[in-house]
Order: sequence, then structure tokens, then C-alpha cells
Amino acid sequence: MTHSHLFLHIVIRWLDFTALAAVLGGLSYRCFVLTPACRARSIWNGGTSDRALMAVMLAALVVTSVIDLSLRTVMMSGRPVSELFSVIPTVFLKTHFGGIWIGRFGLILLLGGILFLEARGIFGKTASGYLSLGAGAALGLTTGLSGHAANQGNWTGTVFVDWVHVLAVSGWVGGLFILTMHLSPFLIAVSGIERRAFLAAVIRSFSTVAMTCVGGLLLSGAYNTWIHVHSTSLLVGTEYGKILILKWALLVPMILLGGISRFYVLPRLENSDGSPKNGVLTRLARSIIEAVWKRPDDQRLERLFVRLIIIEAVLGLGVLGCSAWITQLPPPHETSLGLDHGQGQHTM
Repeated sequence: MTHSHLFLHIVIRWLDFTALAAVLGGLSYRCFVLTPACRARSIWNGGTSDRALMAVMLAALVVTSVIDLSLRTVMMSGRPVSELFSVIPTVFLKTHFGGIWIGRFGLILLLGGILFLEARGIFGKTASGYLSLGAGAALGLTTGLSGHAANQGNWTGTVFVDWVHVLAVSGWVGGLFILTMHLSPFLIAVSGIERRAFLAAVIRSFSTVAMTCVGGLLLSGAYNTWIHVHSTSLLVGTEYGKILILKWALLVPMILLGGISRFYVLPRLENSDGSPKNGVLTRLARSIIEAVWKRPDDQRLERLFVRLIIIEAVLGLGVLGCSAWITQLPPPHETSLGLDHGQGQHTM
């Protein structure tokens, strides 16, 4: 593959991973973050906007999936782009990859149908949320099933770990995307004490989801690193290893920024007198933050949180970019001395 083709594949995979993460993260956000926070404060004024946002994310996923399918079909068949439409039926009907992607498009259609039925009042938000989560989890599995391990007939724990990795990355990074886009417009209609309490409920719920996802991400990522990179020399001496190091280097500041939201912003919001609760991590976060910035009031505290999640989301885009890059590289353990002999297909 030429460098220009490699770059194109990386960009398309990056966009596809981003759209998938936004969809899965959005489903998690609606079920575990937004709905509990709204119930806790007896408010709900964002139902239409969050459904519309999910519809846009699903449409984006359809577009990126079609483009990714087209590129991978051309690559697998060796045919020119002009013959794409004559080749795709064969790929769909006679290949493992095609079968998985039929399922992928079917699940996207199912998610769209659930959102439509919710909008018409046929499904309530609770039923819609859990049905969507099930379909979303299955959608995340299609990434692992069309990846390198499944393509080679490896149906052991590797595919399961890849699935956990996709769900963990999506729940955290994709959730950040939706939180960044949806929270500020939602807060406009909430004011005063209600606003402070609602924001605290959102931070608590989202940080709980994020910490769970970080745990799954660290465990699955460590397992994949152990499986694919057997030595320090392969980690620092191959392109695959260097991109992996960059990916982990981006995750570290994301975790730290999330810690500031959880252990500084949240305690400040939850206490009526504005002082954080005592605790080792809370005191540490307070000493660091207030040594750099003047202690913020409620408005500045809210702006601080919004900036934190925006920075986290940007770093998350970098993480997904690294994941897309890795999919185009063979794991070092499958190549002699870590040399590139072909193209890899891995998950996030």
C-alpha cells in the first residue's frame, strides 16, 4: 500500500471509530448520565435535542461505515473503484467480513428504529435506553468480529477482550463527545441552585461511568499489549509500538483531567458552603488547583468543568486516531523482528 493510500485508510478508520464511539458513548450517556440526573432534579427539557444528536451520530456512522466498507472491499478484491458495485454483493454474501457488516448495518437500522419509536411515544425512555444499549453492545462487537483475530479464526478470549476495549473506549471517549455537545445547551434552561445540583449529578454519574470504562480500558489494553508486543525492543523499536506508546501517553492526561472533575469540581458543587469535602484525593486536587488558580465561584467552576471535558474530548480524538493508525499496522509478534509484512486489522 502506498503512503497516500495508507493515510487515506487511517483517516477513514479514524472517522469511523469516532462516529462509532460517539454513538455508543451517546447511548451510555442517555441511559446512565442524563436520565438519572434529570430524575434526581425532576427536570427534563433536553429529550428532543439528545434524540436529534443521536440521530446525527447514527447518520455519520452510516456514512463512515459505507466509505470504510468500500475501501476495504477494493483492498480485498484488488479491483478498481469503478467495479466496486459489482464486487460488493460478492463480499456481502461470500465473506466473513461481509456477513459481519450486514449485521452492522442492521443494528444501525435497529437503533434508528428504536429512537423513532421513542420519539412517537411507543417506547418510554427507560425501555428505549436499555434496548438501545443492547443493540449498541452488539454493534460494538461487530468491530471485534471484523478485526484481525476473528478473520484468522481466533475465537478465543482475544475477540472478547477487543469487544470490552471497544465498549470501554466508546463509553468514555464517545461519552465525552456527547457530553461536550449536549451539556451547555441543556444547562441554559436550568438556573440557580437547580443548575448547581443538576451539574453535580451529571458529573457524578459521568465520572462513575468513566472510571468503570477506564478500568476496562486499562485491563483490555494491557492484555492486548502483552499479546501483540512481547518485548521492550518491539515496543520502542517498531512503528506499532511507538503508536501504542503515544496512545497511552494521551490517555494519562485524560485520566488526570477526569480526576480534577471528580475530586475537585464535584465536591465543590455538592457542598452548599462551596467547600470541598475532606479526602486524600480531594485535598490533593484542591491544593494543586487553588495553588495555580484563584478559587473559582460557581460560574467559573462550571466554565472550568466545560474546559476540562473539551480538552479531554480533543485528547480522546487523538486516542482514536492512534487506534485507527494501529489497525493499518501488523502486530510485532506476527512479523519477523517486527518488520512490516502486511496490513493489520485490529480494534480500537
